[in-house]
Amino acid sequence: MSNYTEDWMKKEYTCNGCSWSGNGGETARGIMYRGTFLELTCPTCSEFLDVLILPAEKGCAHSREGLSEEQLKAKEAEDEQERQYREKCLASAGQLPELSEGEITLSWDMEQDQTQIRNGETVIWNEPVVYEGFDRFEQVAVILKEKYGSRLKDLVPTDRSKLFLYGDYEPSLSYLKKVRKELFGVDAEA
Repeated sequence: MSNYTEDWMKKEYTCNGCSWSGNGGETARGIMYRGTFLELTCPTCSEFLDVLILPAEKGCAHSREGLSEEQLKAKEAEDEQERQYREKCLASAGQLPELSEGEITLSWDMEQDQTQIRNGETVIWNEPVVYEGFDRFEQVAVILKEKYGSRLKDLVPTDRSKLFLYGDYEPSLSYLKKVRKELFGVDAEA
């Protein structure tokens, strides 16, 4: 994922599908996801290239302009639900336990309505599961990497976590492969 900046259109891309090369301004815009993400695809073959993270002021989901009183109340309830969810989520490396020395491979698992980060059988973090949580996977992986550094060799999704992790969003498979490769140097199936 790339954070939105005014110069995102200048970022260079090369398509793995057809070898097209160009900048962000030349890419095709795909699906607007949750009002805060914009999919960028190859203009030649429609291969997934990147997801652009839009800041609150650029995302349509955050606009209150033109909403009726009923819609505003619904938006406030939605915002409160999101706030409560975020309070239960991993936000910093300081929330994680110390782990014994040596290399670490963690798993991204799911039990009932909880995402669990496991070190073997031991749960080291627990938070509410989210459908199509591939973006949350990256956020958590970055925090884990910050905490455990080069000792952390991978964060592996378990089979039972994949339905909620990938959801119906087909590019999430490629996206997770990219995240794992960039953070851990792993060239494996997502």
